[in-house]
Amino acid sequence: MNSQIKVAITGGPSGGKTTLIETIKKDLGQKCAVVPEAASILYRGGFPRYKEELCVAQAQLAIYHTQHALEDMICGMSQKGLVVCDRGTMDSLAYWPMVEDEFFKKVQSNRARELARYDWVIHLDTASIDYYDTSNPIRTENFEEAWSLNSKIKEAWAGHPRRLIITHNADFISKITTSLAIIRAIMNHASAEEISKTLLV
Repeated sequence: MNSQIKVAITGGPSGGKTTLIETIKKDLGQKCAVVPEAASILYRGGFPRYKEELCVAQAQLAIYHTQHALEDMICGMSQKGLVVCDRGTMDSLAYWPMVEDEFFKKVQSNRARELARYDWVIHLDTASIDYYDTSNPIRTENFEEAWSLNSKIKEAWAGHPRRLIITHNADFISKITTSLAIIRAIMNHASAEEISKTLLV
């Protein structure tokens, strides 16, 4: 397990995360393990989705603990050297309705410990307004809300030493192609400097 490389794929709504994860499964599925997104599992399973502060907080705690358990289970069982996570535990902080310290108190952790769970973080910016996708039934945000969340997710992951940001300015195909190339480079143990050359950060 210690030799595994763990990558979190994150970003704002309509950033291309789902497409990238599906592409990874098709192209690299035999070489890496994929941890599914906890929020989608819970919400598609009927977990209540209310807007009141208490309800949002409880939902994010459930997502955090489910994400944590999924990652630990798949990392523990997989013999593959690369584990790709569809979002990570720090994403819950971006949706958390209270102060940051209260979040870490509730989950009995801290920022440094959560960031250290991941060797790499790839953030896909929310698409521009012309390409914002509203077809996902799980997605409830309009473009302005999505862009705000995109910024909050960046803030949540701030401080990770190997975070790569793929901007919304790139066309969608390039975005996915670049992200997949980064995953391949990580699999080949490329350095952060080598990988950063392929990006606008």
